[in-house]
Parts: sequence; structure tokens; C-alpha cells
Amino acid sequence: MRRGCMSPERISRTSPVCAKSLSAVLLDLDDTLYPEREFARGGFRAAAAVLAERLQRSSDELFELLWLSFERGVRGSIFDTVLAELNVPRDDVLIAELVRAYRSHEPQLSLFEDADRLFEVLWPRYGVGLLTDGPAGVQRRKVKALGLQSRVEAIVYSDDFGREHWKPSPIPYLELLRKMHIDPSHAVYVGDNPKKDFIGARRLGLQTVRIRRPDTEHGHVEPSPGFEADCEITSLDSLLNWLVANERSGRHAA
Repeated sequence: MRRGCMSPERISRTSPVCAKSLSAVLLDLDDTLYPEREFARGGFRAAAAVLAERLQRSSDELFELLWLSFERGVRGSIFDTVLAELNVPRDDVLIAELVRAYRSHEPQLSLFEDADRLFEVLWPRYGVGLLTDGPAGVQRRKVKALGLQSRVEAIVYSDDFGREHWKPSPIPYLELLRKMHIDPSHAVYVGDNPKKDFIGARRLGLQTVRIRRPDTEHGHVEPSPGFEADCEITSLDSLLNWLVANERSGRHAA
């Protein structure tokens, strides 16, 4: 994997993401374009309000317990963990209600500043697509909160094809390429999660870039062999600078 391979001084025809003309940029959502922690925080506040009404406890106090568990790295069992800490017997109906509150809340989200700058340059120079995993209803609310419908050409929610076709399944990538009428050799996919974002994309012939932000869910994760992206960057500004240089060099396909 080539870290920093998009810095302008490193651009060359042998660079994996510079070797072919580019006409489309395909983007992941969570922790690529906005901090997913923002969604989690809002979800836990919504769940805390439900739990406070049930237990007659302070919503703020319950939120702090939920958030502390999240900060400690608990995943997939936070509600069970907090109920146990409160000596509340496990209640499947209550947990389902908390999960529903978490997932169905209307989020207040903001793009990373570098993502906002990237969109300003991408449109209308490049085709821009969005591909995201997760429960489709949840992801649609995120997209709406971020105002992305008007900033991308096409959106694919992998959950629309069933859980078995979440990334790294090739199905959602192929659907996004079909919607945009783009050959995979002329597109780059940008994501953050080396466990699933790149292996399927690379097998289809897409060029791949990992955005590795500090303090995000997968920022510390080292990729397994074969799961690496072609490039690794720490800011979308590196991609932005490369796109500008790519246009000047005449390798922009649009």
C-alpha cells in the first residue's frame, strides 16, 4: 500500500490511482464524509430518553452511561451492558425499543470540512456516487441530514439488496457503476474501512483510496493481506489536490 501516494509531489504515471484516466469518484459515507460518532451520540440521546421514561431516571445520566460504554469500545451490546450496570433485568422488548429509538432518530450531522471542500470541486467536473452499508432507513436519514441528495449523481444503499450483499459484495458497486454509466477502470472508490471497503472494489477493477482519519471507528485498523487500498491518505484534501493535478496533466477523462 502506498501511504501518501496522492501528495502532489508523488504523482506519477506509475502511481496506482494515476495510471488510468478518471471520470468518477465513488464515496463511502460513515467516517469518510462525516464523523459517525455524531450519529451515535444522537442515537444514544434518543435511547436515553426512552429509557428515562421507563426507569424514571435522568435522561442525561442515562446518556452518560451509554456514551461511556461506547467510549470504552463496547459494540453490539451497549444496552445490555448499561441495563446490567443499573441492575435492571434483561428485557428483550425494552432492548428492541432502545435499538429502534437509536436507529430511527432524526440525526443532526455535519460533513467533515475536507469533504465539503471536495464536493465543491467534484461537481460538475466528475461523476460523483455514494455507496453505503447499514440499515437502509438509517442510512437514508443520514444522507438527508447531510443534504447529499443534491451533491451526488447516484446513491446505492447496499441493504436494499439484502444483508448478504453489504460490502464487500460486488453487487452494490456494480449497481452504482450501472447507474452512473461508468466503467470501473475510470472510477476511484474512497472509503475508510479496510475490512470491507476495498477488496470487492479492487476485484472489479476500481481504483481504491483509504481515508484514515484519527479518532474514527476504523482509523486504527490495519488491513489484512489483500484487503488494502491502492492508496492511503489522512485528509480528503490530498484527493482534492490530486484531482486538480490530474486535470492539469490531462488524465481527467471527462
